[in-house]
Amino acid sequence: MSTTTTTIATAAKAETQTGRQPPSRTLRPRGYGQRPEPEEPLPAPGFDALKTLRLTMNRVALAAPGPLEVVLYALTGPNRETHGDLSAVRGYAAAEHLTVNGPPIVDALDDVDARTGAENPLLRRGYARALQVLADPNCPVRGVVAVSRTSITLADRIYQDQLTWYAAQSAGLWLVRGETPI
Repeated sequence: MSTTTTTIATAAKAETQTGRQPPSRTLRPRGYGQRPEPEEPLPAPGFDALKTLRLTMNRVALAAPGPLEVVLYALTGPNRETHGDLSAVRGYAAAEHLTVNGPPIVDALDDVDARTGAENPLLRRGYARALQVLADPNCPVRGVVAVSRTSITLADRIYQDQLTWYAAQSAGLWLVRGETPI
């Protein structure tokens, strides 16, 4: 018999013998002056800090042993027009001597996504698939090529989190247009 079962059985037995329930632990509300002050949100990372982080992790990805392969990623609007973006990322990958692995990954934002902002790239199937490929230790893909930072997200904090994740994977994120002020 496990300790948990013994404890529960003992408590039930004590309850039936005394006819009352054991006292429960309750937290009393804090007094007005004892409540913690709400914390201010952390300041958004600066434009230069994000650019430096991305360029540094790209250098680390390039320096890693073995071939460097990338996937091409494009984000489109409701019109689903990708030719310009895909041409740009293909040309950039060729100019940077990055080997493309597999077909490009394309996510399309519909009207609802566009109205709600679509800041979280992890909710997009294509982008999540690209991250799965990067996380696979048996896959030679160690980077993503996108047109601009807005293909990933507009939110600075989420973009910083994505860059941190890429760095933890020793992967890179190459942008055709780099970080541009939004």
